[in-house]
Amino acid sequence: MYLKKVDSQKAKMLADRMPFAIGTWYLKMNDNGTVLTNYKGQTLYTCMAPLDLQMALESKEFTHVEY
Repeated sequence: MYLKKVDSQKAKMLADRMPFAIGTWYLKMNDNGTVLTNYKGQTLYTCMAPLDLQMALESKEFTHVEY
C-alpha cells in the first residue's frame, strides 16, 4: 500500500470537513494502483504530519509516496 498526495482543492475540502486533522492529506492506494476503499466502497484518505509520514514509511506501513 502506498500514499498519493491529493490535489489542493480536495485537500481544502477534506480540511474543511475535518478541521482537527493537521498535516498533508493523502489518498491510500493499493499496490496495483487502484484506490483503497472500505467495505462500504468509500475511498480512504489519511492526514499525516511530516514526522508521522516518516515513521509510517520507515515501519513499512506504506511503501512510498506519490506527489
